[in-house]
Amino acid sequence: MPFRSALLATLTLFLPLSLHASEPLSGVFGENSMQRVLDYEAWLGRKVDVILCTVDFQKWENYRYANWLSQTVYGQRGDRRLVYDVPIIIKDASYAEAKTGAYDEHWKCLAGSILENNPGTYEIVIRPSHEMNGEWFAWGVGGNKAAQIPDFIASWQRFHGVVRGVPGGGRFRFSFSTTEGASDPRPMWPGDEYVDIVGQDVYWKPKAMGGEGWETNDPKEAWEKRVSPYGYTEWNLGGMLAFAKTHGKPFQIDEWGVWGPDAAPFVEAMAAFLKTNGARSQTYWNSNGGYPGELTPRDKEWPKTTQAFKAAFGKVK
Repeated sequence: MPFRSALLATLTLFLPLSLHASEPLSGVFGENSMQRVLDYEAWLGRKVDVILCTVDFQKWENYRYANWLSQTVYGQRGDRRLVYDVPIIIKDASYAEAKTGAYDEHWKCLAGSILENNPGTYEIVIRPSHEMNGEWFAWGVGGNKAAQIPDFIASWQRFHGVVRGVPGGGRFRFSFSTTEGASDPRPMWPGDEYVDIVGQDVYWKPKAMGGEGWETNDPKEAWEKRVSPYGYTEWNLGGMLAFAKTHGKPFQIDEWGVWGPDAAPFVEAMAAFLKTNGARSQTYWNSNGGYPGELTPRDKEWPKTTQAFKAAFGKVK
């Protein structure tokens, strides 16, 4: 099958919830709170398709079971699908041990729990060790942790086999979920047969926001730096889209956020990018945890930004 036809067929497989094949799935991170998801939907004027949630990475005994997320927190989610952030290793664990099988039973238990709490036959997307090209998480192998990359790759491959090997494990889809502003993730690629989706996390951090703000305050310039071949890095948004196409994988925005009253051009550019490139999904970080991107209470504070967001991602026309 020619590459373009193969890619379109793959995209169709991964778009069961979308009302229109040309529209990306709509997702949100709501701080592991169903009420926050409902509040976001009421503000946006539509239901979301997917909810991003995070598996515990402090203790294996908490990591092993999805019941709290799947039932206690999101038991009333209806047909909204859960996307799980699943670290391959947790705090005080190592890829050197992971690749030997030391954590296989933890992975098997979690995989079984997720399947038990998601009855049906639909695909379940997980993000193993998301933002692995950074160095801020226990599972990151970017920056000064680069020596761990071979062990990371071996561990991802083993994790993939263990998770797919549990009864029903064929439902899992693995997103190679990278982040901008960190090390080049391409040397961390575990192999085409071990990845189903390429994703990226994108956050506009203008200097005006203070704190972690470091880049231009001009939203149009900030966007161009992400899609231009002469932008911030070769693995910017445009670069990772090209990388996904090279490997024949669907592309999606796993997390994104904007800050401030002047972000409308960035929002509009993101919407156009998603549609033009047939992206699988976009998940907005409607939270101030880790990044102050929460939009729902800011209609009066950031009117142009919130109006642009609702126009682009609100009620399907």
